[in-house]
Amino acid sequence: MKRALAMLLACLFCLLSLSACTPERDAGEGYTFKDDTGASVTLTETPRRVAVLFSSYAEMWTLAGGEVAVTVGESVERGFAAADTPLVDAGAGKSISHELLLAAAPDFVILSADIAAQADTATLLRSAGIPTAAFRVESFADYARVMRIFADITGDEDAYHANVSEVGARIEEILASVPAERDTRILFIRCGSKYSATKAKRASDHFAAAMLEELGCVNIADSAPVLLDGLSIEKIIEENPDYIFFSTMGDEEKAKEYMNGVLSEPVWQSLDAVRKGNYTYLPKESFQYKPNARWDEAYRYVRDLLYEDGATP
Repeated sequence: MKRALAMLLACLFCLLSLSACTPERDAGEGYTFKDDTGASVTLTETPRRVAVLFSSYAEMWTLAGGEVAVTVGESVERGFAAADTPLVDAGAGKSISHELLLAAAPDFVILSADIAAQADTATLLRSAGIPTAAFRVESFADYARVMRIFADITGDEDAYHANVSEVGARIEEILASVPAERDTRILFIRCGSKYSATKAKRASDHFAAAMLEELGCVNIADSAPVLLDGLSIEKIIEENPDYIFFSTMGDEEKAKEYMNGVLSEPVWQSLDAVRKGNYTYLPKESFQYKPNARWDEAYRYVRDLLYEDGATP
């Protein structure tokens, strides 16, 4: 509970401090801010043709009152851009067509600081004089910070209030409701359709694992780094977690099929969490993709599993 309280205070501090981290607007020189690579970005006027090359950021841009003029296939598939929006990558933005992007003539480009191919794209765009910002969102605090920048660009303060301030207030209430002295031992696993894609994750490796820590959980991977290189069943049996959480990647059904096969093995059936049914596949929309305006729903979903449904001892 002390850890959850500390994280709550940190969250409150971050929200209260956002005004000190907002970009600078100068009537004569435009609007300047730093992206998550440390690059300084200046917009001399409100952008009208914005390219967003990462689907979660396309959702954030629209939540902040913006419109996506150029994007990648995943943004359209997830409903964050119109079906006829010009695409510079048919997938998730890992292979950007620079020719198509430059031909689309964007006046501002938003991309991911975590995708290597997009780093090359950012270099090209900046050399061409096109304002470009790369972001990294791994927590609600990150989401709030980037949304502050987006809302300042669009000028839509109501959107920021509804999609950030109100969400943050609900998260505070959820964290405050976590029972005292309830350090639930968990194992968080990101699973794919084969062994090589299936690994345990710590709070520093995945935002959902960090969320579980805020909710009073103790992740056994923190004290058993051997689990990070592969699922050592011997170590998992030794630690015997109260609950196991899975986040699927890639094809969700294939990932579940693979993991269900693993869980059916007698050695896994010997675990209390498996035997009691204290394991769950977290919804992909909120725990593989970033939940964005649904951060509070994600926190509540896990809190209810842990502390209201009586799933853990």
